[in-house]
Amino acid sequence: MATDDTILISDSLAAREDGLAIGLKIPWYRSLWVSSVSDVVVRIDGAEVPKESLRAEINGKTFTIDELGDQWDELWFLQDRLVVVVPQDSPPSKGDEVDVEVTLSMRMPYMQIAPMVYVTNHATNHRTLVAG
Repeated sequence: MATDDTILISDSLAAREDGLAIGLKIPWYRSLWVSSVSDVVVRIDGAEVPKESLRAEINGKTFTIDELGDQWDELWFLQDRLVVVVPQDSPPSKGDEVDVEVTLSMRMPYMQIAPMVYVTNHATNHRTLVAG
């Protein structure tokens, strides 16, 4: 039960001094380990942001996207947000509209289909959001 249309909601975008913070809701009906996240792709105003420049914040900790798969002891609860930080030299101001698209790929750890191979949920959401 993927919930693509709820990854981004109206208050998902915040302007920071160093760029944008995008608060993602988990695209699943239950909490999962952060290690379930296998990839995050972000497009801002149609341009893909290089994955190596993105950072993810959850539970008071910061990780690169590639480090998320190793976070077996961190849970992403339904009520929490995984905040993806997009660095920008000239971030938008509060109140500015920004075109945001996020594709989140997650392995379902309890749906193994072969040895060490799991069902993957690819959820994409695209919205024009107002920076808070």
